[in-house]
Amino acid sequence: MNYHSSFDYQDQTNNNTRILSVGTHLPTEILKSDHLFEEFNSEMNYGIQTDWMSKEMGIIERRMAPSGSLPSELAIPAARKAIEDCPELDPTKIDLVLFCGIERDQSEPATAHTIQHALGLNANHAFDVSNACFGFMHGIEIANHFLKSGAIRYALVTTGEVPSRVLRAAVEFLQKGAPKARAMNVIGALSVGDAGGAVVLGQSKSNESGGFELFNTKSDSSHIEKCFYRVNSDGSFDGQMMMGPIVGASIWMHRKIINETLDKLGWDRFDWMLSHQTGRRPFEKFTAISTVPPERMIKTYHKLGNVASATFPLNYEKLLKSGKVKKGDRIGGIHSGSGLVVGEFGYRI
Repeated sequence: MNYHSSFDYQDQTNNNTRILSVGTHLPTEILKSDHLFEEFNSEMNYGIQTDWMSKEMGIIERRMAPSGSLPSELAIPAARKAIEDCPELDPTKIDLVLFCGIERDQSEPATAHTIQHALGLNANHAFDVSNACFGFMHGIEIANHFLKSGAIRYALVTTGEVPSRVLRAAVEFLQKGAPKARAMNVIGALSVGDAGGAVVLGQSKSNESGGFELFNTKSDSSHIEKCFYRVNSDGSFDGQMMMGPIVGASIWMHRKIINETLDKLGWDRFDWMLSHQTGRRPFEKFTAISTVPPERMIKTYHKLGNVASATFPLNYEKLLKSGKVKKGDRIGGIHSGSGLVVGEFGYRI
């Protein structure tokens, strides 16, 4: 199926924002969870079974970029694929380039400029958006406002996630030995994986339905210490990922607003659900909250782990490639990021 579309720039501000194409990029190296736990002798040093993450969390493996890889190195090939997969698009009409990963190539300039330059684009607006794992969804929401205001014609939203930097630091920390309570707050960092993703956004034609019909985003900043990492002055990492508390808080917030999301959309149900992916139990909870059966939830955590802001483009691409989605289907989104921010959306194919 081909879901690409184009639009005439004038008098389109009342139309919905549509995903015209999607592109992703995965590093080739595969790292097994069991191997990670063997590296710091988890059973002997911490009383944690070597297969705990693969069995309890359901994260069997993840992809790892080469050490020293920059976020743009994953974002650029994903963005190139998204542009190439949208043959009706004239790239010179991309007016907004966003980079939404957790880390940037450098403090200045914005990584969006690095990506734009590599792709030969000339957007008037190029900047970075950062909001933990929720960054890509906020990037889409921001691009939606630009599009509906009539300020731009097309947007390229990108991300490149290399949390393997933190994963490697966590393994080194655990290898040195730590109190078990402290270790348990660090082990969550081993659930992450590297990936890049991008979407091209535009508006629907005047005679065309579909697109994003709602964004419902909420924040509660009282959870900032549950999941964080910082770079110390000596270049070392400091942080923790308290998986139980942070996931529990996000599930609670989603449960509070899911009916509001459906009511505002005027929908009785979702046909498909795309969710943030941190492991088996949260995935099952999101299934229950959304009442979408597991076979209509897109699952990637078992093979990719938590790929942070790259989750949405990877899951959306997998949904399209399944060949099961059809025109008019209603897609729901349940995404979150540390801080805490949660967001739900409604998108009609």
